[in-house]
Amino acid sequence: MNWLKDLINLVAIFASLVEHPGDGPAKKEKVKQMIKDVLPDEEWNIDPEFFDFILDVSIDIVVMFLNKGLWKSAMKVLAK
Repeated sequence: MNWLKDLINLVAIFASLVEHPGDGPAKKEKVKQMIKDVLPDEEWNIDPEFFDFILDVSIDIVVMFLNKGLWKSAMKVLAK
């Protein structure tokens, strides 16, 4: 399950890179493409449709936590 930890870390990094208000579906697609570009194919021998499902769920969960925590705190600091 080390790959899941790596995937979540990549999602958090790439989601932070594309973050701006609004445009959620487009940002999600950018993150998915960034992850697919970075991952070596031989390590991810998973059905593409299932992998897309894993990416969708992972991105939604990570962004939900970032919205409630890190990004919210950062906005308070930046607003000062």
